Amino acid sequence: MALENPRTTSVRSRDKDPDTFIGVSLPFVHSRHGWFKSSTTLLKQTKSNMKNLLLTVKGERVNQPELGCDLFNILFEPMDDKLSEKIDSSIRESVGLWLPHVVLKGINIDLQHDLNLVNISVTFTTRIEPNATETITLNLATVGE
Repeated sequence: MALENPRTTSVRSRDKDPDTFIGVSLPFVHSRHGWFKSSTTLLKQTKSNMKNLLLTVKGERVNQPELGCDLFNILFEPMDDKLSEKIDSSIRESVGLWLPHVVLKGINIDLQHDLNLVNISVTFTTRIEPNATETITLNLATVGE
């Protein structure tokens, strides 16, 4: 049986093959398949990429100063009425630029002023598998007023 060319193999067929790995999952942990745990589906890898993108501060990545999101910069601003808008806008801008295959289904921002916490849930899918959704949740501390 001839091996399929990975460049021409469809994403759907690769997602069905448990022995095909798409990328490295975060956080880095050792797995039985090698040094780092790997994702076996596009949606799982996209979830890892989303979390990595949102938790990366712009300017943090060498040779990619625009990679990342402004979440942490926004969180160090005083909490005001526009905080949710700023967070939403920053997430949409970063995902649109760096993960164009992602379709954002919803961003839920829960501001807990009394605890200086912001809980963010991002629900998304991919253009390739629009019926399969995933959610990431970030619980972040802010600086007080």
